[in-house]
Amino acid sequence: MYKYIIILSALFLGLSNTDLTAQPFYGYQTIGVHTFYFSVSWDGQPHLGAGYIFRNFGKTFTDINAEWRFPVAEMYKLDNHQIIAGVYKPLRLKRTFASIGVHAKIKKQTFDDTKVTHYGLGLSVLPSYVYAASLTDGLYGTTGLILNYEPVLFSQVKKGDAKSEFQALTGHRVRAGLHLDAHFERTLGISANGFLTRTWVKDESLFAPGEDEFKIEGDLNIGTTYFLERAF
Repeated sequence: MYKYIIILSALFLGLSNTDLTAQPFYGYQTIGVHTFYFSVSWDGQPHLGAGYIFRNFGKTFTDINAEWRFPVAEMYKLDNHQIIAGVYKPLRLKRTFASIGVHAKIKKQTFDDTKVTHYGLGLSVLPSYVYAASLTDGLYGTTGLILNYEPVLFSQVKKGDAKSEFQALTGHRVRAGLHLDAHFERTLGISANGFLTRTWVKDESLFAPGEDEFKIEGDLNIGTTYFLERAF
């Protein structure tokens, strides 16, 4: 177990210069009810995040997750941060399967004397393949494609001492990439995604510089699971 922690910690630190988004998904094989995870991100400055996943068992599974992320340089301020919460659900339990995800996203940014809060939605589809499925406590995981569409439904803008104003449909983003997850000994999980991303914005002053360009992005999440849902 400890060798897995060392290997994954090295990967975690080595990939910390990527531009991350949240929404970890650890495939459908895991039987852990509660998972706590950490993320690292980069969008011109480093970010750290922490989140929680509750796995609800039924005919398939449903992952309900939430994450809070901060820029490292402003960990103790609330001028810039992001909250993401939503669900992932596999549509069937087979070697090849597809999952869908819906997440609400709230992102607060500060530019000089302007504070902007974006309220968006993340819609995801993951066609996947189970590449390892141990019948004991060995390695199991999935790999596949990930397609994501994120409209910014509205933005709250406050300039200086003026009253806040709301603008509708201020931007939208499309992502396409690859997904990989792995679980070790039913306890330690890793989830990684790599994207080609394009964002379209209605008003460039409401977004970070260079936001409306093609980008290579990725995410890496490491989590630990406890309370296994076993059949008796």
